[in-house]
Amino acid sequence: MNVVGLGKSGCAIAESLEQYPQYTIYKIDDGLKGKRCFSFPSCDHPEEYESKAPSMKRFFSKVDGDVTFILSGASKIAGACLRILEHLKHCNVTIIYIKPNLDILEDIKIKMHHVCFGVLQEYARSAALERIIIIENDSVESILGDVPIVGYYESLNKLITWTFHMLNVLKNSEAVMGKITKTKETSRISTIGTVDFEGGEEKLFFPLDNVREKCYFYLLKGEDLKKSGNLLKKITEQVKSLGSENARSSYAIYSSEYDQNYVFCFHHTPYIQKE
Repeated sequence: MNVVGLGKSGCAIAESLEQYPQYTIYKIDDGLKGKRCFSFPSCDHPEEYESKAPSMKRFFSKVDGDVTFILSGASKIAGACLRILEHLKHCNVTIIYIKPNLDILEDIKIKMHHVCFGVLQEYARSAALERIIIIENDSVESILGDVPIVGYYESLNKLITWTFHMLNVLKNSEAVMGKITKTKETSRISTIGTVDFEGGEEKLFFPLDNVREKCYFYLLKGEDLKKSGNLLKKITEQVKSLGSENARSSYAIYSSEYDQNYVFCFHHTPYIQKE
């Protein structure tokens, strides 16, 4: 899979995914150097990034198939995202959108976020994009608990990339039991998260409203799958308890060699998320 990081936040998360051999990483930002890096002209205003966006046809010449495009609306360079995405319209593009903490942003970046957040959701809902996965740093921080200032974003990015990667792996693996229902054509606005297998607490990376589809990926110890007689009952009851009246739920169980059990979730909706 090709991964494109735009701006400081997008590039940092893309770099975090570089540890996994399944991804080919491309980075776009001011002043970048190196392989598969594009040094974008520095501008003072988001509108300038859009109007002065250079051709990137050559940079993306080898990019095809599935693409994950990562950005934060807090980056001024996000103003060029639609111009950049034009070069990828032949690909199946999934956006990972990092929703910033608006309380600490300057006005111009808040306006930039509002524009990006709304437009990219509309693009996804109209199927111009494969999907948009919304992630909020505040939600990720609350899952991690106390996070030190030094290495703050590295800690958040590590959880984001690990969860995203594991979902990709499981979606392309054979389940021991169960099946993840194919997402409806209109449900292209999403978030990801985890579930505490023992306690059943669900922790989403963004508080998605009007969820219509919930998918649960159980990655369980192989020994437990062989010896525990009440495991299936526990899973079905847990999925039922996490469900809601307006959302359909599905699950799949996978065998793991890890020394603990993990549960990942992927939630979807056709509805635009408001601020």
